[in-house]
Amino acid sequence: MNIFFIGSSGALSLAPFKSLLSSSYTISAVGTQSPVAFENKIIALENESLALAANQSAIPVIDMSQAVDEIVSQCSDYKFDAILMSCYGKRLPEAIIRLAAGGCYNMHPSLLPAFRGPEPVFWQMKYGADVGVSWHKVSHDFDAGDIVAQQRVKLDDGASYFDISSQLAENGAQLMHKFLAELDSGKLTVVPQDEAEVSYYPYPSADDFEIDTNYSARQLFNFMRGTEAFTQPYRYRSGRQCFLLDKALDFDTDLALESTQIEGDRLYIPCNEGVLIVSYTDKIDI
Repeated sequence: MNIFFIGSSGALSLAPFKSLLSSSYTISAVGTQSPVAFENKIIALENESLALAANQSAIPVIDMSQAVDEIVSQCSDYKFDAILMSCYGKRLPEAIIRLAAGGCYNMHPSLLPAFRGPEPVFWQMKYGADVGVSWHKVSHDFDAGDIVAQQRVKLDDGASYFDISSQLAENGAQLMHKFLAELDSGKLTVVPQDEAEVSYYPYPSADDFEIDTNYSARQLFNFMRGTEAFTQPYRYRSGRQCFLLDKALDFDTDLALESTQIEGDRLYIPCNEGVLIVSYTDKIDI
């Protein structure tokens, strides 16, 4: 099976890509946005990139920021059996989707149809939802195509955004092999998404980092730890003061407080269940 793999840098693209490299499938080409090149060699401005990984494996890299006609022309020599996408934030034109005889499939880091949108990890952590990964057929609407594989993923308390993405990526890579085997044998099962269960969330704004003590201390601890990579200050309002929180330090499910307690640069925040322990950098009278 010949595959056109489209993605970007980061675990959600690199894990399935590397998993494909060690399989019996052939990655005929890789599509990504504007790879950086020097003397015809792709270089990475970060520790690792999809374009660099492809280049090191002698796989042609196609710049997806080009005009659609140019992309199609560059792909004309390949006979793709399937297109796989992961962590690629732009809509694919129909002319590119049609390049693969077996269809185009996308990996989305949520249990679709819940948490459609560009930053599902953030929202799953914010609302303490079941976390998971889905592979679905690419359709005109983002994240709306029929599901071909899906799995819940259990996270440890305090997992970072990198840890969460890596775990979702590894589970997604395993699912990818399962549905590719079904596709290869002509026995792929597809399940339409239930439109009644759809939820969509945009990129988070500063207001979305507000701490809501109607949630449990455990959930708020995991939310802060899991979204710390955004480097956005968390806000907590208590009476007439607003605290700018720095880090989630711990939580205690057995402790109960009537009001917020301050000890040095630490806050003990009473929640719906338990107490959240955080450090803070400043407080503002409101």
